[in-house]
Amino acid sequence: MNPKDLTKSQRRRMSDLAHLAYQRELEIELAKLEAEFQRWRAGSLSPHELSELIHAFHQGPSRELFATYDRKFHRFAVANALLRGVLTEAEVGPDLMALLPEP
Repeated sequence: MNPKDLTKSQRRRMSDLAHLAYQRELEIELAKLEAEFQRWRAGSLSPHELSELIHAFHQGPSRELFATYDRKFHRFAVANALLRGVLTEAEVGPDLMALLPEP
């Protein structure tokens, strides 16, 4: 199914759901990075080690999430987020559930 097959309202809701899932997943990854900042502040991690972790975050989770939630793939991203429990069926709603690709 082509994104153009969705109504403007459906495309907007799919975009909103993808944004919500992206935000939730990014918050999880940033919380992990925040824990490393706390270790650095406590003196159990060197500035160099923290810098490496920041770089790894940027090259890894940050890029992966950005690519996953690319606007060209919102329908697949929402389906994947639903499958992994990032979004719920109630949030997606029955009308959009019917438009998601099968796992």
